[in-house]
Amino acid sequence: MSVVVTAVVHPKPGLLEEALAAYARHIGAVHAEPGCELYALHTDGTSIVIIEKWASRADLDAHASGEVMAKLGPELNALRDRPADVTILQPRPAGAAQGAL
Repeated sequence: MSVVVTAVVHPKPGLLEEALAAYARHIGAVHAEPGCELYALHTDGTSIVIIEKWASRADLDAHASGEVMAKLGPELNALRDRPADVTILQPRPAGAAQGAL
């Protein structure tokens, strides 16, 4: 069963673009990871919201403990104001195609 993740990253004031650039350096490798169905960045001008979809919890766990996050994590730690708010969700499709992620 697929897994959807929301992660809200809180860069230090003035470091939003640097944090986005850190993601940009690694996004291709994340997209190439087994089971990555969606890994998309969004911003409200202050925070970064990542919407992720993984084919399985095992794929998400491999991502979280894998090589890409081992590189990206320390870069982000230097730029973050506080730890990310991460929520792991089980999809509950409702209605037409617009009701599924």
